[in-house]
Amino acid sequence: MVAGLGLALAGSALSMATLLLGTVGRALGGPLGGLAGTLIGGGVDRAIFGSGAARDGPRLANLAVQSSAYGQALPRLYGRMRVAGNVIWSSGIRESVQHSGGGKRGPSTNAYSYTASFAVAVSARQVNGFGRIWADGKLLRDASGTYLFPATVRSYAGSEDQLPDPLIVAAEGIGLAPAYRGLAYLVFDSLPLADYANRIPNLTFEVIGDSGGSIDIGVIAADLCEAAGNVVIGSGSFTAVQGFVASRVGTVRAQLEPLVAIADLVFTQGDATLAIAAGPGSAVRLLDADALGAALTGKPVAARTDHRAAATTIVDSLALGFSDPSRDYQFGLQRAARRIPAINVTEHDLPVALDPIAAKRLAEKLLALAIARRSTAELQLPWRYADLHVGDVVQAGVGGSSWRVRKSTLVGMIVELEVEALPGAAAAGSRAADGGRPLIAAAVPAGPTVLHVLDLPSLPGALPATPRLWLAAAGASAGWQRADVLVSNDAGNSYGLVASAGPPATMGQTGSSLAASASDRWNRSDTLDVVLLNPSMWLESRSELAVLAGANLALIGDELVQFTTAVALSAGRFRLGGWLRGRRGSVVTGHVAAERFVMIDSSQLVPFDPPIEAIGSSLRCKAVGAMEDAASVVWSDIVIGGNALRPLAPVHLRATKTANGDVIVSWTRCSRSGFAWLDSVEVPIAEERETYRIDLWLDGRHVIGTDVTAASLTYPSTAFAADGGPAATVLMAQVSQASAVVGPGRVAAASFLLGGLSLN
Repeated sequence: MVAGLGLALAGSALSMATLLLGTVGRALGGPLGGLAGTLIGGGVDRAIFGSGAARDGPRLANLAVQSSAYGQALPRLYGRMRVAGNVIWSSGIRESVQHSGGGKRGPSTNAYSYTASFAVAVSARQVNGFGRIWADGKLLRDASGTYLFPATVRSYAGSEDQLPDPLIVAAEGIGLAPAYRGLAYLVFDSLPLADYANRIPNLTFEVIGDSGGSIDIGVIAADLCEAAGNVVIGSGSFTAVQGFVASRVGTVRAQLEPLVAIADLVFTQGDATLAIAAGPGSAVRLLDADALGAALTGKPVAARTDHRAAATTIVDSLALGFSDPSRDYQFGLQRAARRIPAINVTEHDLPVALDPIAAKRLAEKLLALAIARRSTAELQLPWRYADLHVGDVVQAGVGGSSWRVRKSTLVGMIVELEVEALPGAAAAGSRAADGGRPLIAAAVPAGPTVLHVLDLPSLPGALPATPRLWLAAAGASAGWQRADVLVSNDAGNSYGLVASAGPPATMGQTGSSLAASASDRWNRSDTLDVVLLNPSMWLESRSELAVLAGANLALIGDELVQFTTAVALSAGRFRLGGWLRGRRGSVVTGHVAAERFVMIDSSQLVPFDPPIEAIGSSLRCKAVGAMEDAASVVWSDIVIGGNALRPLAPVHLRATKTANGDVIVSWTRCSRSGFAWLDSVEVPIAEERETYRIDLWLDGRHVIGTDVTAASLTYPSTAFAADGGPAATVLMAQVSQASAVVGPGRVAAASFLLGGLSLN
């Protein structure tokens, strides 16, 4: 794959079909692989993009992978859980460069893209499979196994006979690549990093353990003991959880420590034996009434010595933290309270997955156990009860109270027990639990990309030196993030990457008509409905002062407008009103339904600056989003008009007569760098020099066509008379300011009745 990339970077342009079907594209993976091949192998005509000193796009200075942690303990997963994992292998971040432009008429551009290949371990025991994958908190793969962003991922369940991954074999060599047997892991093959700020994203995985359903804690304990070479001896009632992560280093006891509270585990000496404390419903050992108060001497001993802790030591409230599978394994919290306000509060944050109802029931069970432990007792029994162990439940006679053994000591032939009370059956009830309303990122696909290439008048900010185009891209679905914009000037035979567009621009189309109106005043009566591209997009009302300051600038068709009111009618549909028309020198026109609507927000638009000599040329453009195939993306043609460089049309055309019969035509210039109305300040020229082209007609006969360097023209009386002016009725004038770069700008025209001209 590396050699293929090198050849592509050094080689000549390929045809579109070759780019899409070539080995390089397939190696990079999926639809974006075809795109990458296109960008590497193809290029836009040098006559359009020029050459000279190369300009580098954004480039990473450090290609090292920083997210692995050598020596970190790998967890053992049970049930179904969401974990982060640990990078165990990486070939590093790979850089590819796309050259565009070059030649004698302008600089070339180097655009850099990055991919990473790496392996992530998620479990130190075999698992059944993998579910969803999140990258930087957003779904990369949904529950059905569909990838929402470009990714080639291979998974290994951790069997003892799994083979090495072919990518790792290619990088490390045959016989040297580890197979990671007994380790569940995933391999990401050339993951494109553009969607993740050119770094390996923070990845989390939904891992499915023995069956993916609830798992008994007794099964977990047995597996951990077996892995450590121990034998588990258990008794009692085991709690079930939906998932558990054993991530602690050390003994079996240390790994099971997080489960002690919820499963009521009790350990005997050493790790070879594990006893589960029996809770309500477990087998009970009945004690004979005559066995209580046994003694070695004839001195009488109390049948039971009771103790009761002070009320201030009792737990009032218990909070249980857990992972909630119904909320993408986000942190959940359920509480059980004895009284409010609570004085003594106990909290347990556990690496387990539970549904809210089970967590609520467990919290109440643990609270009941904590309250019952207030009562303790001491018993002395004959030696025949020496087989009682810590955690066993005893009951003095049928119908008597149940006690759990906390400590058992054999003194001579007497068994001395310390016991604690257990809650009654009534405490096992559970109140209704509510897991809350989760805020979960839905598995929304990107959807097809819509691209508008806008040749706009100059926008606020520094004036461009080239015919600036603005790229507005968005998806028909809320899951759209970004797209690569490809441009061709040879009717699609070859393409070059010119920009990456994103975040999505707010766009759509008109849903009703809008009549033309004046551009020099507010229009507060007309309204226009717009339908946005997807329902996640939004428009908002702004005050007139905010609009005058530049807010709510939009393109309808080819006219720039501003609006003050935006009323939501339904999902993605708004009614706009409070207009300023013909903004930034654009031409006011009437509009009908189904015209383009694009919000002009520089944070959502991407500039693209072809060289000056490209004015008048036609470009074919397409935007390829995540999971889109470049071959099937619809393209559009645009002719570069250079509107950002074109002078605005003059205004206030006037015609007057002097006493000696001269006709004076004058006007006021407008400037593409002086849209603000400033009192007593002349607008800047914004061109290299002040020059105008003026043409005059007398009753439709062209009589003057000349260039002037001031905002007026004197039509001498002698020339006026020679051209038949005294007999003419109408004088028509057309004026445009000239640019040294693009020639004449927009034209202003006016007609005057010669008989009604005022004296100057």
